[in-house]
Amino acid sequence: MDLLINGIEGKMGSTIKELAMEDSYWNNIYGICRKVPVIGDNINFDILLDFTHESTLDKVLSIGLDRNIPVVIGTTGYNEEQLKKIQVTSTMIPILYATNMSMGMNLLFSLVEQTARILGQKTDVEVIEAHHNRKKDAPSGSAVTIVESIERGLGEQRNHQHGRVGECPREKGEIGIHSLRAGNIVGFHEASFIGELEAIKISHEAYDRKVFASGALEAAKFLIGKEPGLYTMRDVLNL
Repeated sequence: MDLLINGIEGKMGSTIKELAMEDSYWNNIYGICRKVPVIGDNINFDILLDFTHESTLDKVLSIGLDRNIPVVIGTTGYNEEQLKKIQVTSTMIPILYATNMSMGMNLLFSLVEQTARILGQKTDVEVIEAHHNRKKDAPSGSAVTIVESIERGLGEQRNHQHGRVGECPREKGEIGIHSLRAGNIVGFHEASFIGELEAIKISHEAYDRKVFASGALEAAKFLIGKEPGLYTMRDVLNL
């Protein structure tokens, strides 16, 4: 199969390229980036993988539609309108959108949902995420997905408290969300369910960006040949 990487010169894009070149599943690997923003009409590819910036979404979806190929999106930071565009476009081509491509992280999403279903009404819930000091958006897309998983387990939406300062006693049922930016942290996420007598903490730490690149390539293999629709890593892992 032939792969097109949008953002091939970025940290994630170059890592995906490196791993794809070691995998015989991929025959040809093409890339677009700021320096080379377009791909020639004479070049064919089977899937597009995007790890860039939310501002490139229209371009990404247009390529998928024009070539009638599946698209894997690992970019985060989209607003509600952009998420709606992804959903609408997925009725015409297969799209896999995930805030985190790590297999372990997606298992965490599932575990957090199960824990919230059982203990969420009896505990205080806090979410902590930490990333390198160059990450622009906060909270991370994965932290947002953790909160969504918790609320899915609870069967209801909760108030979100982003950080704490001054006098701010905890409101009953709120979910605390805290972001750290320091050094070269690849990615750390933890969901805590804290009761009066015990606490359960579910955490995941990535040591290398290759874990996300590997998951992205598995997602791409999964998506090729699928019917139009909006897929997630839960589908890849059959969770």
